[in-house]
Amino acid sequence: MKRSIFPRTVFAATCAILVATGTSTAASAQWREVRTATVEYGDLNLLSDEGKATLQGRIRGAIRSVCGTYDTRSIKDRMDHNQCWEEASTSARQASVTIMAEAAAGKLKETAMVIRR
Repeated sequence: MKRSIFPRTVFAATCAILVATGTSTAASAQWREVRTATVEYGDLNLLSDEGKATLQGRIRGAIRSVCGTYDTRSIKDRMDHNQCWEEASTSARQASVTIMAEAAAGKLKETAMVIRR
């Protein structure tokens, strides 16, 4: 009885595709451009609601600056933009927590934060 090599060939090709896809994804993430924006807040009273709202508006503008626009017809562009927005928002959120805690304690030393992608 003769065995077909077709199932083994398909399996090997599938494994090769999976390895190549994983490698290219890791490589593209490794070489991704890092973009930053600076958000000034030295002129704000961060203990007031108005100051906090102004800071949040500046942060949203900085995130838009960092992430830019994308082609709405491209799923890849949309996914990249969403990932950028998440990374920049996380960066801003982490910095905001520290800034607000320092402002509340009266120990605010910095006057700007950097948002990264």
